[in-house]
Amino acid sequence: MNVKWAESLLRRRGDEGGFVMPMIIFGLVLMSAAAVAALLIADDEHRSGRAMREASTAFYAAEAGLHEVYANWDSLVGPALADLGPSDSLVLPWRDLDGGARYRAVVYRWDVGDQPVFTLEVEGRGPGVLSGQRKLSFALTSAPGPGMAYKLGECCEAPVVLKGTFRQYATEGGNIIHSGFDAHPPGWEDAGVCADTLIDKPGIIMKDTTGMVLDPADAVLMGVPPIVEDPQLSDSVFDYFGEHTWQDVKDRANIVIDSTGWVYMADGSNPIKVDGSLPDVGIEGTEVYPRYTVDPITGELLCDTNHPLNWGSDDPDDPCFDYFPVILSRGEVDLRGGPSYGGARFYGQGVVILDFNDVTRKGSEFEVEHDAEFRGVILGKGCVEVQYGAQFYGAMFLDATYDGVTCDKSHDFYEECEGDEGCDQTTKLQWSQCAVDRAMYLSDLVDIAEPTLPDLGKAQRLGSRSFSEMLR
Repeated sequence: MNVKWAESLLRRRGDEGGFVMPMIIFGLVLMSAAAVAALLIADDEHRSGRAMREASTAFYAAEAGLHEVYANWDSLVGPALADLGPSDSLVLPWRDLDGGARYRAVVYRWDVGDQPVFTLEVEGRGPGVLSGQRKLSFALTSAPGPGMAYKLGECCEAPVVLKGTFRQYATEGGNIIHSGFDAHPPGWEDAGVCADTLIDKPGIIMKDTTGMVLDPADAVLMGVPPIVEDPQLSDSVFDYFGEHTWQDVKDRANIVIDSTGWVYMADGSNPIKVDGSLPDVGIEGTEVYPRYTVDPITGELLCDTNHPLNWGSDDPDDPCFDYFPVILSRGEVDLRGGPSYGGARFYGQGVVILDFNDVTRKGSEFEVEHDAEFRGVILGKGCVEVQYGAQFYGAMFLDATYDGVTCDKSHDFYEECEGDEGCDQTTKLQWSQCAVDRAMYLSDLVDIAEPTLPDLGKAQRLGSRSFSEMLR
């Protein structure tokens, strides 16, 4: 019995010893798997962190490139834009940055109507094998400036846009040119202040052409086409300029010509008596000319924009060359000058607003005559006469259909030249987009005027920056 019991005990102990070893081996396997998993997770975290770092580097490379190209748009992109048509693209080469990152810019052109619009897209890449790739973009159009084909509501689509009657008259030997073919004012093209492109317009746009009287012998009316009838020229067209009212435009005046013969700044300061022979307020070439002040520190000659009879200069070297005042004219005003009238040459530039009295229902009369020259814009409610060898470059926008208006109702708009009244110099009413652009851009109307034909060589941002990214 004792022998059998001993053998049984030994058998049980042998069975217990065989169970411990597999458990130990299994534990070792689990620990090894956990260690490998930990190493893999650590490696993934390292790779992920590195990838994010590389992606950030790519982002900042793209951002640096975006601002670099935008800041140097004229030199990097501008020269090539003339050959970049709608839906075309311009690819700039890769550029390396310090630290190994780099970027590449692509410019896409897509037009909205007649306005060129561009997308500047920049791709940035980091330096490593796990480098990220990010793309940033700006939507761009041209920055405002002269040469942008400015408009103010429906002004200015022709040298004359008129609701009223129109008359041309010349005696034998007189000569009138009324042209919608775009031309730069003398001296301005050489000064480099006008756009290269000429934008031709109709000669005249009228609500009703039955109120037109032309002199076929000595007067010329031309444009593309010479005459356009537009029944849509309603009162509201002349009451609102885009989102701005007639009063909004009048409130921009810098200078007032009063019906009593006084000229003063719009705030009432610096009044000057110009004419006592009313009702016509005559302003001579001896009275309107540039005035200056001197900078007390630098001694530089400056244009005096607080003098009511300083209406700018046509001399590119003059400090008042870029001065275009907004002039509110009331009553009947005659601009007179020139050797044929026995006085100095009259020259003025700016925006003239013809005032209108809602109570008396009277508009204003404005005459450019006797070899006087004016460049810019005349708009408002009243009538205009261009006569006796006068020269006008720019555009006029007039509603002249009121009862009791001071003008002779037989001709709300009157072009005249008579041989014995100094018509050895042709009376000229010349459409000039350059004169319109400079008058609006350099006057206090710039923030309510609308540029319609941007210059391809300039750029400004449209809206916010956008971006996309790819990690690799």
